[in-house]
Amino acid sequence: MAEYADFYEERFRRNLKTYAHLRPRLERKVGQILRDPYHNTEPLGAVDKGLNLRGCRSARIDRNFRIVFVVCEECRKIKQCQYCFCEGLPDRAIVFLTFGPHKRAYQMK
Repeated sequence: MAEYADFYEERFRRNLKTYAHLRPRLERKVGQILRDPYHNTEPLGAVDKGLNLRGCRSARIDRNFRIVFVVCEECRKIKQCQYCFCEGLPDRAIVFLTFGPHKRAYQMK
């Protein structure tokens, strides 16, 4: 099966500079996600009172750091995604939203 197409939000790119020491681990994890986004990842829901990440998924980089991303085919099936990251993208696309320490990643910073 072919890999998914990858797209990166600006906050993901900004965090690459902030957490440059994680780049090798991050690149490995992104590669794994592109091959199979459902393996060792978890669907997200309401994170706190003002932020609902339904339609998004999370993957561990290490004990404290997480990647938050959207699999467009899954997001379209849910139809309750609070954000519309997949508009105009193919079903086999993954939008990498952010990564960072657990709490910060889930706050979409």
